[in-house]
Amino acid sequence: MSLLDPHVLPAPGSEQRATDQRQHLPLMLYLPGIDGSGLAASRQFPALLQRFDLRTLVTPPPDRTPFQGMVDVVVEYLQHEVPACSPTRPIYLLGESFGGLLALAVAAACPALVDRVVLVNPATSFNDSLWPLLGPLLPQVPPELYRALPLALAPVLGNPINLLAAGLEGSAGAPVQERAAQLVDAATNLLSQLPVLAEILPAETLAWKLELLRQGSAAVEPLLPRVQQRCFVLVGDQDLLIPSAREGPRLQRALPRAQLRVEKGRSHALLQEGGIDLARLLDEEGFYVRERRMSAPISKRTAAGFGVAVPIELPSQGEMQRYGESTTAFGRRLSSPVFISTAPDGTRCLGLSQIPEGRPLLLVGNHSTLALDLGVLSEQFLREKGVLLRGLAHPVIFSQAFNSGSSSNGSADGTQNGSSAGAGSGATGSADELPAWDPSNFFGSQLLSGSGLDALRDALGGGRSDRAAGRSAAGATDGRNAFREFMSTFGAVPVSAKNMHRLLQNKEAVLLFPGGVREAYKRRGEDYQLFWPEKSEFIRMAARFRATIVPFAAVGVDDSLNIIADSQQLEALPVLGDMVKRRAGGLPQARKGVAAASFEQESFVAPLATPKLPPGRLYFVFQPPIHTSPEDLQDRQRCDEKYRATKASVEEGIAWLLQKRKHDPYGDFLPRQLYEAAYRGRQAPTFPLN
Repeated sequence: MSLLDPHVLPAPGSEQRATDQRQHLPLMLYLPGIDGSGLAASRQFPALLQRFDLRTLVTPPPDRTPFQGMVDVVVEYLQHEVPACSPTRPIYLLGESFGGLLALAVAAACPALVDRVVLVNPATSFNDSLWPLLGPLLPQVPPELYRALPLALAPVLGNPINLLAAGLEGSAGAPVQERAAQLVDAATNLLSQLPVLAEILPAETLAWKLELLRQGSAAVEPLLPRVQQRCFVLVGDQDLLIPSAREGPRLQRALPRAQLRVEKGRSHALLQEGGIDLARLLDEEGFYVRERRMSAPISKRTAAGFGVAVPIELPSQGEMQRYGESTTAFGRRLSSPVFISTAPDGTRCLGLSQIPEGRPLLLVGNHSTLALDLGVLSEQFLREKGVLLRGLAHPVIFSQAFNSGSSSNGSADGTQNGSSAGAGSGATGSADELPAWDPSNFFGSQLLSGSGLDALRDALGGGRSDRAAGRSAAGATDGRNAFREFMSTFGAVPVSAKNMHRLLQNKEAVLLFPGGVREAYKRRGEDYQLFWPEKSEFIRMAARFRATIVPFAAVGVDDSLNIIADSQQLEALPVLGDMVKRRAGGLPQARKGVAAASFEQESFVAPLATPKLPPGRLYFVFQPPIHTSPEDLQDRQRCDEKYRATKASVEEGIAWLLQKRKHDPYGDFLPRQLYEAAYRGRQAPTFPLN
């Protein structure tokens, strides 16, 4: 493990040889608390060194570098170190207490150089603690009493029982006398370490560290929505130094991609306490990855790219499991979705095995009403094929994210898009007190699960923060933001010719619904109808990059909903209709210019719908692939023929599914549930395929 001094950057090639031998491990930079020594995490180092190429930031007591200067030092170090790494090597920041503030600021400053952030009792809640009031008084304590201050604060810094338990780890089964001796040694070591704090943090140094905490808290709060990296927040619910138990849930809402773990009975110094193994916790939470699996091949590092048409990191197995448990699992149990793929010779098979392996890939299909099946579709490709579908989503959701101030340009120099996305979406919201059909509120929660909507909406949090209004506006997210962040994490980008060009150029698997919002917001009596534009532009785009087109059809959602009032009926309502139209009229359109002129005007007013009970079964069929080549670009007629063939293939797939599902012995809810309960969750069979 090499040390990083804030004033002395290592010269190229000066790292220890051991570091060169650890290039196969993820790189982790540990940013300690106000002690600046790393003492608080020293118990974790042996296990972390087995999993990471670990570096530590060391700050000497006389150092007076301001907070932004420390951020610059760490960024400069990463700029020196990371370019020499493989672009698929994960780069972690581990920030404890004050180091959590530093880690968040660095992650926001250089998103292309940091992939994952681990926060342990981060000091983002400093201003909500008593320390801004008590801190200035501590340096005024007489020197004789100041030396005893660490002993007085020991119960606040850590749980004494847990700290002593750390000295007994590995002694299970030992004789009582031996364990008693180890307990005495642990207590002696603990008491001998506490006075070291007074040496590391003399009165004048402590005063400066408190000023750093003040600077860091003020600097980091508005940055929280811009931290697009995946974050793991670990807090102890008995932290008496700062209110970490309250801060953990707030950060989970404020950070776009945060997962939270609360350790019961743990204190501020939880990394020093017995029974805490950070490396094991990272494994359990699915947060440890040895290599970044990307949505498309990469030759150099870029920013995280969420909501941007660049390759992004796939979720880990643990992340997918957590996503499934919280979103799609309940809907899957109710609908038992069936996936069928078709070989070039027309043979159909259960699963996605016949989906072509080559890239780029363009999946083109029908939009189900409110796109309620999109979550299980994306999840199935990730689980079965390891493919992250890059959805082309309506720009309205991204525009809202931009207006919230969480965006930038996606370049590798330390900025990126902070938006999130969705596909054809809609429902109710009241951001400006007008009754309105908000495209990312109600629909967003439905998309994630398709069932249990009230519970899911509660889980999304509604955007309420524990902070005062002025501070919460910068960091808290509501249900709409949570939906956008979910969609961009799982690959969505705003639909545009430019983004589609980039995705296909990068050899991505692209998901396209030509019917767009018109097809997602069907009116009464329009079940399974297509509303595609006349132009064949996506065929020409696919041909430019020799993309393989896979038409697909989805059945099961449209006739599982009761449309109480469609967009036309809602717009015709007295008073409410005018407000709905006014609100929807200010939203951006996905189709512009010639494309808009040749297509029915979009209405971003979602139908008011309720589910039919019991739920039906979902079916997907992926049709034989349609190949394209650059030669197609020279022949408009050939492009039009392939466009018509793609649309006809989707329509044929819909008709085939509607007919075949009549012969599904487990198409009805009760037999299906009884079968799957009897066979302990094994999916019920479906109709004969061929």
